[in-house]
Amino acid sequence: MSKAPSPAVIPPHAFARAQWQAAGPARPMAAGPLKILTWNVWFGAHKSRVRQDALLAEISRRSPDVILLQEVTRKLLAAIVDTPWVRAGYQVSDVDGSTFSRYGVLLLSRIPIRRLVMLDLPTEMGRRLLSAELSCGITVATVHLESTSECVSTRVAQLGIIQPYLAASSPDVVFAGDMNFAPDAAAENAALDPTFVDVWPALHGDRPGHTVDTSINFMRYVMHAEHSHKRIDRVFLRSRAWSPRAATLVGVEPIDEEGTFVSDHFGIEVEFAPA
Repeated sequence: MSKAPSPAVIPPHAFARAQWQAAGPARPMAAGPLKILTWNVWFGAHKSRVRQDALLAEISRRSPDVILLQEVTRKLLAAIVDTPWVRAGYQVSDVDGSTFSRYGVLLLSRIPIRRLVMLDLPTEMGRRLLSAELSCGITVATVHLESTSECVSTRVAQLGIIQPYLAASSPDVVFAGDMNFAPDAAAENAALDPTFVDVWPALHGDRPGHTVDTSINFMRYVMHAEHSHKRIDRVFLRSRAWSPRAATLVGVEPIDEEGTFVSDHFGIEVEFAPA
């Protein structure tokens, strides 16, 4: 197990008095149904404005309580924090890109955030864990684990920091994002703490749930020049107080006649409820 670095507490931001500013203290609220969307939105420049607009429209239509995004560029971040429905309804983990360089992870929540933490990880790619304790009593965390097939040992080390940290931080945790390993990846899956339940198979059994699927998303094939079918975007739950009720792939339809998709990954929307 890798030794965890000290977490950095950062302020969530809320839009008030015509500007983004540090959010005030969050008062406890009753637990209720919770809808969480996680999505690697792809930093690629291909039709970035068209994909950006479609992303924001899709998220607005779904209206999740918590939004977890990976590969957010500064350009996309600027568009997100300038969007009226975001300003009106969400607290945001970053409004100027100060928590990442080229791209990073972003968390938006309609549930007030009690505590927001950024945890550095062993990485050559600027990876960090972003974790928010919500006022309804559950902690939601997102990460983009190290990419490429050569980085198995780094992903294992990252999991060796993330899981013990989250388990110690709260009895009720949702851990989601681009894990960059599929259910058949031996080393990384062996490193998984079994108390973190993989939500997709818990709800859907043997249905593959591929979040990268070039049989559907031909844009992915054109951009990467190889076929791929894998479930590397995953949602884990560690809790006795909450249970998953539904999980749906998001962004599985093209957004124009040219076969453009919001991202080269599909997102996952999961609905949770107090057990």
